Amino acid sequence: MKLGTTLFLLLASACCFLKGCEADSKLIPSSVIDEAPITIEKEETVNVVEQPEEIFESEIKEVKDEYVKPLAVEPRALEARAIGCKVSIRGGLPQRQPIYIQTNSSEFYPYDASGNMVFDAGEEFDLHCPKAFSSISKSLITASCVSGTNFKVDGTTYSFKELTCTSWPAFIAEKTGDTCEGGIAVRVGFKVSSSRFIEQYNLCFNEDEEVTRYVHHTLIPGGNFYETGVERLTFGTGDLFNGKKVDNLYKTARQIATINADLGGDADKYFQANKNIFLSRGHMAAKADFTYANQQRATFLFVNIAPQWQVFNAGNWAKVEDGVRAKVTKAGWYVDCYTGVYGVTTLPNIDGVETPLYLSRDANNNGLIPVPMLYFRVVIERTSQKGIVFVGVNNPHLTLEQIQADYILCTDVSDRVNYINWKPTDIMAGYSYACEVSDFKSQVENLPELSAPGGLLL
Repeated sequence: MKLGTTLFLLLASACCFLKGCEADSKLIPSSVIDEAPITIEKEETVNVVEQPEEIFESEIKEVKDEYVKPLAVEPRALEARAIGCKVSIRGGLPQRQPIYIQTNSSEFYPYDASGNMVFDAGEEFDLHCPKAFSSISKSLITASCVSGTNFKVDGTTYSFKELTCTSWPAFIAEKTGDTCEGGIAVRVGFKVSSSRFIEQYNLCFNEDEEVTRYVHHTLIPGGNFYETGVERLTFGTGDLFNGKKVDNLYKTARQIATINADLGGDADKYFQANKNIFLSRGHMAAKADFTYANQQRATFLFVNIAPQWQVFNAGNWAKVEDGVRAKVTKAGWYVDCYTGVYGVTTLPNIDGVETPLYLSRDANNNGLIPVPMLYFRVVIERTSQKGIVFVGVNNPHLTLEQIQADYILCTDVSDRVNYINWKPTDIMAGYSYACEVSDFKSQVENLPELSAPGGLLL
């Protein structure tokens, strides 16, 4: 009896337990649920992968050894999202390159702080050639980024270097019709159409003395990655200088003859070509201050230069140009540069009288194309509104006493500057110094209204 009763009770308990499991899952302890293995069905995996906007490259790398990798993302979806175009300024651009322009704009296409042109997938920009492209019978085209260095024009894909011109685009110096501080306003750049001018730099030119007061251009991060190997051109007059052959005036033999006449003889002793002591064509907006080859070519205009003793040109002035350009890239500055000349330097004539130097004279014996006393560069950073002026003496034949008496315009703060690798007191290399903008501006009238309320740019 006891055995039968026991068996009956055990059987009833088992049935109740089984019914309870089917009717109420709460009877299963939560610890059992937490530890239970979860199996992901194939359909669930596909549903997750169909959302590529949530998948990033770093996440793909983390799961690269998992079995789901073959199902990752459709190649087309990943390409459309992650792949754009990048073209390096150094090495990535063609010869006889077109003008690269932002679409619906009169601005050059920009580059990043590492010297790359960067495009989003599908992004468009304009390209201009003077007559036609080598492979396209148009002078103005719109290209869109496909990927890498491939771009699409009118449905056909080209590599970036295939988009070349049949000839180099021509640059021009064009009077704007406005006046400026001591002269007329001139802009230099590329004319795409009658209503579209791509300006590279602008300047103030005095037609009576045939001297440029200053040239204004900008420097931005990445500018130190300018194209290299760009050939130097013969300088052009840009329909200025009253039709005279200015290039002949800069030839050393002609310089000596001109200055010899002004000094009454004995000018030979001031020239030593083997030591770089002669008057060169000294850039104001430097060739290397511009990134694209077309821009560098456009610096070869006589309105962008002045007579500069070569030993100074290749000495401290080159250090100023290089140091500012490198600092702009390193510090991420966006600066306005106003580079110009001041005064007329002198040499003693045969009677010992200091005589101003010019490369030419007009019919009334007035001096033209003066040899400046000073070169200067005003640098103002746009964000901080900090600024500084670098000044260099353009005469290796002066004494220190002459320089201190007549060539120092403002209080020297060069000892606070650490990004110019120069020898500022070396007269042969071009005695140089630096000043606050307001201090310099108080002495030099032929400049626009400039200020640097943020203090010194150090």
